[in-house]
Amino acid sequence: MHLKLKAINSRFFIPRAVRSKEKLCLEDFYDVKLNYNGRTASFIIYLGGSDERVRIPKGIAAQLGLGKSSEITLMAVSRIMRPKQPANFLHGSCVDILFFVPHKTYSKLPVICRECMKGKTKLLECWYCSKGRSNELLLKRFVSADFLGLCGYYQAEGAKLKLRSRQGRSFQFANSKERVIKNVIVQLYRLGLTSDSISLYARYNKDKKRAMLGRIRRLASGLKLCARRIKISPAPRIANVVFNVVVTNSLFGETVMNAMNYFRRRFAKGIRSDEVGFCYKFLQCLFDGDGSFFAFRDKSLHIRMMLYEGNKDYAKDYGKILSNLGISNSLAKDPSKNLYKLYINGNWKTISKFLKGRIFALNDKKQAAFLNAIWQHKRFRTMSPLRCFIGSKEISTSDLRIRTGWAYGWVSSWLRRRRAEGIVRLLRKKKINGTVTNVWGLGRLGKEELETLLGVEEELKRFNPA
Repeated sequence: MHLKLKAINSRFFIPRAVRSKEKLCLEDFYDVKLNYNGRTASFIIYLGGSDERVRIPKGIAAQLGLGKSSEITLMAVSRIMRPKQPANFLHGSCVDILFFVPHKTYSKLPVICRECMKGKTKLLECWYCSKGRSNELLLKRFVSADFLGLCGYYQAEGAKLKLRSRQGRSFQFANSKERVIKNVIVQLYRLGLTSDSISLYARYNKDKKRAMLGRIRRLASGLKLCARRIKISPAPRIANVVFNVVVTNSLFGETVMNAMNYFRRRFAKGIRSDEVGFCYKFLQCLFDGDGSFFAFRDKSLHIRMMLYEGNKDYAKDYGKILSNLGISNSLAKDPSKNLYKLYINGNWKTISKFLKGRIFALNDKKQAAFLNAIWQHKRFRTMSPLRCFIGSKEISTSDLRIRTGWAYGWVSSWLRRRRAEGIVRLLRKKKINGTVTNVWGLGRLGKEELETLLGVEEELKRFNPA
């Protein structure tokens, strides 16, 4: 194709005869290549506009040096084909972002995607029908399971997608904790977003201006955010500071919202064995945003976890997700607030699952309190003889009695109960010094319990080096 056309105010028409000859459909996206005065440039167009005009992006017009009225040469028009829709969000151990990019935006505007490579990284270029906007959204196609953490954070603290003039429906996330804001922005970087597409709005207590400004600037500097995308202002009724992360891109906001809703509903319906780790990633950040932990220092050391949610349907889904993981819970409405509370009583089974999933690991204060509560738990002390199996595949009853210093009756009773639970198993009998004794080994559950004991003690050393 080599077609001379008139561009007025960076707009031109492709004649209908040419569209018919080249089989250009009004409902498709095309990659257009232009030439003007020896300079060439390409960009993406959608022909489905009511006036059928092609708008040349400002950056492309400046690159070509176009005036108000210019004669351009249309070099090529090639149709963009969307990659085949993946059947599952999983791609090996990675998440396929294409699974969540909509075919149409919430405003019913069609969306197109195509793949490209940057080094060894596969990227996904996405556009919706805003004529001439090249690189509307550029993301990594395959990302780590940490993407579910971003969805969990957005489920906890993300703003609803509202249609706003100019910026459409943007991704917005608010929180007062610098650690949480840092985690969210790092996840945005890992998705492929750049600092010039992320805005940070910070509002602070005007009575603490000096201290708050220092915190805000250190955070922005550490995250290498663009200075022109940082807005700082005082505000009433704020204890210290509140941050709002904004990505003014409708397609990105809707993609994350689709993923968030998908994971919540998917895990509420059922969790496959290969999805358990992904589910814990989602819950980890959900609890970091909206969860709490209590350990009451009574004789039973009663432990309770809570999750707060304003949307009843969401709260019900959270309860189903926990139930699917084998964690019992109950839902109640706060009588004084428009808020639902999900209560999780911390029996040993629940504690073990929270520990395995590292639900509180993102918050050092909560994690330290959680580990300390486990360390003081009656069950933790009951399992202490399992340490005798370290470095030994088997141990006799008499050796266990010597190592623990317990009376024979206590050891015998402990072994009988742990055998019933599947913690230990009887391997055989053997004669030691003329006395027949039992020889024991660890069962599958015993190995898990021993890992719990050692893991808790090792991590507690990090919080309490002394």
